[in-house]
Amino acid sequence: RLLCPFCRCFSLGGCSGAAMPKGTGRIVIDPFTNGLLTTLFGLEVVAVFAVLLALPGALPAGCPLTGPQAFAALAVTCLALFPLIGLVKLIAGHACALLSRTALAHLGDPVAKVKTRNKLRDQSWQLTIHSAMTALEAYILFVDGGGEHWLDDYRSLWTPHPHQQVNSKRSVHLLYLLQMAIWIVTCASHRFLEERHKDYVMMYVHHLVTIALFALSYGFNFVRIGTAVIFLHDSSDIVIDLLKMANYLKLEGRRGGFLVEGTFAATLGVWAYTRLYLYPVRIVWQGVWYGSREVVTAPGAYGMDGFTAAAGSPFTRGHSPGAKLGDGSFDLWANLRALPTHATLPGYWACGSLLTALLVMHVIWYMLLWRLLFRSVLGQTLHDGGADEYEGGSDDDHED
Repeated sequence: RLLCPFCRCFSLGGCSGAAMPKGTGRIVIDPFTNGLLTTLFGLEVVAVFAVLLALPGALPAGCPLTGPQAFAALAVTCLALFPLIGLVKLIAGHACALLSRTALAHLGDPVAKVKTRNKLRDQSWQLTIHSAMTALEAYILFVDGGGEHWLDDYRSLWTPHPHQQVNSKRSVHLLYLLQMAIWIVTCASHRFLEERHKDYVMMYVHHLVTIALFALSYGFNFVRIGTAVIFLHDSSDIVIDLLKMANYLKLEGRRGGFLVEGTFAATLGVWAYTRLYLYPVRIVWQGVWYGSREVVTAPGAYGMDGFTAAAGSPFTRGHSPGAKLGDGSFDLWANLRALPTHATLPGYWACGSLLTALLVMHVIWYMLLWRLLFRSVLGQTLHDGGADEYEGGSDDDHED
C-alpha cells in the first residue's frame, strides 16, 4: 500500500483521485473518482450474489454447496467478519497502546496520537488475515492430500481441462468462500471505515480487480491457479504488514532494535522473489499466457477435435509433432493467430489482463520501496520517508 506514481499524479492535480491540501494534513478524495469506484464495487457485489442465486451451474465441480447455500454462506461470512474485525482491532489497539506507553516510552509513546493508533489497528487486522489465509493456503498446497504441484508445474494447473476437473478438496472451496468474503468486507472497510492513505485510489482499484479475479477464477473453475496466486500474495503481504506496524511504532535505529530496517530489507527480498519472480514467471507467463494455451489446445486435448478436423491437422496451432508438454517447443504466437479465442479457453483474455494489471501494481510498489531506500541513503529516516510517501500528514492529529 505504498504510494505509486499514478496516485502521485492524483495528489498533484490534473487527475482525479487522492489529494492532500497543503498544510491541512488531510487526504481528500475526488468525489467523481470515489463515486465511480464505489459504483463498480456495488455492481461487483450484486453480480456475485446474483450469480449464486440465478445460475445453479455457476459453481465448479466438487463444490459441496448448492448455489443458494453458497449465497447464504457468503452472506453470513461477510456479516461475521465485521465483529471479528472489530474484536481484532480492539485487542490490538489496547495492546499496542499499552506497549507504547511502557516498553516504548523511550521512543516518545509512538502511538499516542489517535490517527496513528487507528492506522496500527487497521494494519493489525491485515496481518491477522494474511497470516491465517497463508496458513490455509500452505496447507492446501503442501499438506492436504499429499500437496500439489500448482506452483512448480504449470501443466498440473490445466490437466485435466478445468471443465473436467473435480476439485474435491473442501479446503479449496473453503478458501474461496473466505477470501471472497474477506475482500468484499475489506473493500467496504477501505471505502467507509479505515483511515485514508495517499494510495487510497490505487488500493481501491486493487480491491476491485481482486474481487473480479476471485469471481472469474471460481466461476471458470480456475481454482488451482487461483490458489497459487492467493498464496503468493498473502504470504508476501505478511512482511509488509510487519514493516508498517514497526514503522508506526517507530522501531527504527538502535533505539528501536532496527526492526523497521530489518522488516524493510525482508520486504525487498520477499517481494522480489514472490511478486517479481514467482508471480510473473510461474503464474502470469507460464501459468496463463503461455502454459494454458500449450496444455488446453494440445493435440487430442478436450474440446479440440472439431478445430483439428476443420484445420486438417493437429499441428496448426503451435504444437510440433513428437513434442512433449513443457519442453519449450510450443509456439505461442502461432497459437494466437490460429486460435485468438476458443470455447476451451474461457476467460483467457480477461483473467490474463487482470493478472497482468496486478503485476504492474507490484512493479510500481516495488519501485516505491527502492525510492524510500534511496531517500534513506540521502539522510531521511525510513519512518519519515514512509510518512511522506504513503501516510499523509497528521498535523490535525491529537493525543487521548
